[in-house]
Amino acid sequence: MKKVLCLLVGLSLVFCMTACHKEMPASEKTVSAEETPDVTTENNSTNDKEVMPGTTLFWETAIAPVQYKIDWTVEGTTETYIQELTKPKYQGRAGGSEGGRAAADWLAEQFSRVGLQQLPTLGSWKQSYQTHVTSVFPGEAFIVSPDGQETELKLGEDWAFRASPDIVELTAPLSTDNTLYSDGKAIWDAKEDPKNANRKLCLTSGDVSKGISYTNASGNPSRILVTDAVYEQLKTEGYQLHLQLPDAVDEEGSADNVVGFLPGKDHTKAVVLGANFDGPGQCGPLLMPGAYNNASGVATLIQTAEWLAQSDELPCDVIFAAFNTEDNRKNGSAALSDHIEEQYTQIRMVNLKCIGWKGQPITVYGVNSEATLRSSLAGGLGLQYADRDIGSDEKAFYKETMSSVLLFQDACLSDSNITATLNTIYDTVDNLDFALLDNLAKNLAAWVIERGDEPLTAYVVYW
Repeated sequence: MKKVLCLLVGLSLVFCMTACHKEMPASEKTVSAEETPDVTTENNSTNDKEVMPGTTLFWETAIAPVQYKIDWTVEGTTETYIQELTKPKYQGRAGGSEGGRAAADWLAEQFSRVGLQQLPTLGSWKQSYQTHVTSVFPGEAFIVSPDGQETELKLGEDWAFRASPDIVELTAPLSTDNTLYSDGKAIWDAKEDPKNANRKLCLTSGDVSKGISYTNASGNPSRILVTDAVYEQLKTEGYQLHLQLPDAVDEEGSADNVVGFLPGKDHTKAVVLGANFDGPGQCGPLLMPGAYNNASGVATLIQTAEWLAQSDELPCDVIFAAFNTEDNRKNGSAALSDHIEEQYTQIRMVNLKCIGWKGQPITVYGVNSEATLRSSLAGGLGLQYADRDIGSDEKAFYKETMSSVLLFQDACLSDSNITATLNTIYDTVDNLDFALLDNLAKNLAAWVIERGDEPLTAYVVYW
């Protein structure tokens, strides 16, 4: 009897040590994001996005690569999908806008075409939910001289604006006087005092030609961008700005996720593959196409779905989600997570965002609480990983019966040439490596087939 007990204790210790080994970051080879090569784009100026320090990246050495080989072919390519999603007819895919709804219709067509099914509990390709939505409307602006003469500014050349949550009809000077601003007698001069510009109708100057994110996810007052020449004129004594902005933010609107489904062998478990399809929108003639952020992720999602739809058998249910209104307080990923939470005993989620920039590696992002899924994906696909939470759509799946990670490129945060393109007219297809995205989609499909039903934790140790 004692021998049996000793044997059991010994086996438990072995399992415990093995589990601990699997959870430790494999730091045999580390890569600093600061060592990645510079990528030059046609936009060499910086924008107002803060460039974050590089993340320490690791290679997972304790998990074997995926062995499953896909031996069939598909017709689609990620390039085709990205070229479509960045067309002007989708208006930069502002969340809930007419162009965004057209993009949702097109995505539903693609899900049907590649062979997906509708999620049974939705009975539709779309999942509607309440949130702020943005409509794409033009505005007008005029410089008013001291003698009252008005000179119209050209939208997209002299000025641009972020969508207004209210109708604005105002003629006022620039000021950082809170009293004047509170009385509606001034536009906040954010170039002079940017720290106190939050939640104010504010103005700054810069390169108007590269655009400004038109989407106003939080419903804050509009932000006005003018050229340096216009700004200097407005700073001259006696000059004012006459603004006419439409109410382009609907606080009671609805937006749609686009959701597809493939049934698997085990209906108690599910893999969710997701990517947000909404984008920064369009301001007058300035289209922010959002190729990298995030048509790249959506195209990879469709391509992965096309590979998996032809598989003879999947280990568990697979849900494909094109999320909407990512940056809103009420976003599409939370709506889907809440909807499917009670349907499965286990959900593993992989979010796809800002992937495919030429010459940059793709990384699995997830904190140590997601280490099992993070290691499985990084080791299985031969990708580096980071112990870091980006807080994108995967955060909606941080729940007790769920685990989620993000496929992302660290250079999106740390490379100034790349961050300068986000939410501008320069976020185009020319920056992307479609072969990299096609290969990722095929490998991700193989990972789902081979390892989709793995448990949320690597081992269960009984004492």
